[in-house]
Amino acid sequence: MTPLWTDTDPDTEAEMVRLLGRASVAERFAIAEALTTSVVTWSRRALEKNRPTASRREILLEWAGLHYGQEIERELRDYLVASSDD
Repeated sequence: MTPLWTDTDPDTEAEMVRLLGRASVAERFAIAEALTTSVVTWSRRALEKNRPTASRREILLEWAGLHYGQEIERELRDYLVASSDD
């Protein structure tokens, strides 16, 4: 098997792949969901660290812009401004 990672012992990697292959669909989904949650959390924390005075809303909008595009960020901003006028 060609190694997938350069920082992992090949035997360890083979065992990880074997275990993942034996996992049920629900278990694999749970792993993917947990990894996604971690990555989203870490990326938002990085924005917070780089912009310590930004509000939570600003961080979330900036995050949306980085990951989904500036048009989505602008539309979300416009929506939030319009909905706060009610």
